[in-house]
Amino acid sequence: MSVLKLLEENLSNFSRNERRVADFILAHPKSIKELSCEAVSATCNASRSTVLRLCQKLGYQGYSDFKVALLSDLENTESALPTTSPQDHLAQEIPHAISYYFHEIMQMESLLDSQILDTAIDAISHANRVITLGLLHSAVSAQQFAFRLNKFGVDAHAISDYTIMASYERILKSGDVVVIFSISGRDTYISLAEEYRKNRVKVILITMTSNCSLSNYVDTLIAIPYPASISGMYPMDEAPIFFMVIEMLIESLHQKLQQLV
Repeated sequence: MSVLKLLEENLSNFSRNERRVADFILAHPKSIKELSCEAVSATCNASRSTVLRLCQKLGYQGYSDFKVALLSDLENTESALPTTSPQDHLAQEIPHAISYYFHEIMQMESLLDSQILDTAIDAISHANRVITLGLLHSAVSAQQFAFRLNKFGVDAHAISDYTIMASYERILKSGDVVVIFSISGRDTYISLAEEYRKNRVKVILITMTSNCSLSNYVDTLIAIPYPASISGMYPMDEAPIFFMVIEMLIESLHQKLQQLV
């Protein structure tokens, strides 16, 4: 029996954290070649001992034995495949791309705290106005969130210029909400967040770097997966993950507004 087949058949025997590791391996078996046990545990938001327990439950002494067996299986499978044309290769890569994003979206279920989302939505639903901030690539997500909020009747505006963000230190006041989109949790926003909060403005940070310094200067932190960290062979984009979080927030907002009617 192949390693992946063995993994699939034992899914029901795994704990929640072990299942998250198993799902990752099933979705990205080839990436294991480049990942150490520590890298897998960090990617799956699980401990090193969780990865080791999973390997042992499958009958391996540890991660190294599991990795050797998996890579051997993959190599044997690839050598048995018929030669494919460039068109066939493209057809195979499309579902791979989908599986990468699907894994990250599913991972959010375990990473996102529903209470934190409720806190963010409660602030937004009662806000006088919402200002969404994003620099460079994150600006796209800030604009999308403002657009989606506007469709629900929320007064929201997106800003992607730092000078204008700074000028709002003198404009925003109690009852306003600022939502920052930042992949890395840029320190650039720290002084802004401090000034906003001096005016009793609530600041929400949506980031892919949960341990960033900026997290200490906001009211609500929403940490989401960083897709580019899971694959050495496919440069994933962060925007789809941000957009999915936006839709989760919008869905919660819709439910909240219905309750207020």
